[in-house]
Amino acid sequence: MIDLYLKYADEAESFETLYGKKEEIIIDEEGGEIIILVPDLTKPLYANIDTIGVIYEPQEIVDPENPPEPVPYDGWHVNVRVVGNEDASLLELFSVFPISPRRVWG
Repeated sequence: MIDLYLKYADEAESFETLYGKKEEIIIDEEGGEIIILVPDLTKPLYANIDTIGVIYEPQEIVDPENPPEPVPYDGWHVNVRVVGNEDASLLELFSVFPISPRRVWG
């Protein structure tokens, strides 16, 4: 079992490594068919995916009547617990090592 903390540029990029693919047919301007591969969200490649999304840094509240807006960290965050014979080699490209993770596996 391996717990990974992953950071992607955005949600779409995370789908590329976390979910299987399906064919989607698009009709172009001339009536021709174009087949593309898109993520199939019904086919996760890992048994344990915890999508966190955007993480925000809370700001100190000085004036309760005008609280500051939280500041987003860069990226789209996902935790994955790799078990059994799941291949984590592609996920390692997106691994980060937070000092204080916001969410962990129990």
